[in-house]
Amino acid sequence: MDPYNLPYNLRDALLCLSFLIGAGAGIMAITRQHRTTGILMLAGFLMLAIDPIIEVIIFRVLWMNYAGENYDIFNWAYVCISTPATIIGLGCLTAAIFTAIRTKTTNVDNSPIEIPNS
Repeated sequence: MDPYNLPYNLRDALLCLSFLIGAGAGIMAITRQHRTTGILMLAGFLMLAIDPIIEVIIFRVLWMNYAGENYDIFNWAYVCISTPATIIGLGCLTAAIFTAIRTKTTNVDNSPIEIPNS
């Protein structure tokens, strides 16, 4: 392994690990009866995990085995895959936050308090 690539590989591994831990939190939310929030969290973190996975596949595997002259195709492929995945992932996480907030505020019992006659 090239020592110059070590920080990039470590960064990608830590990012992917943290996103997969977040997906695990989404699974925990699903099992604790917060189905919509959990599904949105799971989808959001899995979409965010696509970026480091695609970066490793494109730049560490495909780029190293490519013998052609035009390397721009790898840059374009990375951008065209990772940008929509990141935007969709952030949208899912934002929606998960709003559904979690909404479920907390709608579970409040709004019935009037009855005072017993004394």
